[in-house]
Amino acid sequence: MGRRMPEPDRALRSDAQRNRERVINAAVAAIHRDGAAVPMATIAAEAGVGVGTLYRHFATREDLIEELTYRSMKLMLTRIEHAIDVTDTAVEAFRVFLSAVIRDRDDMVLRSTGGPGVASARSRAVQKQLHEAIRGLIARGSAEGTIRRAIDVWDIAWLGATLSQPGRDGPTWDRIAGRLLDTYLAGLGVE
Repeated sequence: MGRRMPEPDRALRSDAQRNRERVINAAVAAIHRDGAAVPMATIAAEAGVGVGTLYRHFATREDLIEELTYRSMKLMLTRIEHAIDVTDTAVEAFRVFLSAVIRDRDDMVLRSTGGPGVASARSRAVQKQLHEAIRGLIARGSAEGTIRRAIDVWDIAWLGATLSQPGRDGPTWDRIAGRLLDTYLAGLGVE
């Protein structure tokens, strides 16, 4: 008869999950501040965990960066799906979506915010869904007449990236970003 394995301790699993989230949050802040080459030991220290704990969750820097990229893509996909569901026009959906991206600026790590490009299959799959949603909104806007200019996915992506640079805190930047977004979106309806 084989040796019976102890039951997993649920508290350890929830502690491990909390440690993972602390590492992720610390990594986002550190990358925004110091760039993607920030030492893993710095991330661990700022997360309040040991380096071994960090490496148990993310065996390599690339694994950690991939998780941050994936989460950022998923967050944007969630934001655009919500925007599509709660608005009547494509331009208004872009306004809701991009306003959320601006608010989320300090929670995302993407190429435009100091991270690397999208590398893994799972992040590329989410990016593809996001791009399809943007293309769908562009087509919808064209059909409804709210978008009369030729734009593509990358126009929207770069607008969002420009307006959502991390570390720009406070109401002043929020007002500036809002005015720039309003100006851009108003221009979409002009021939």
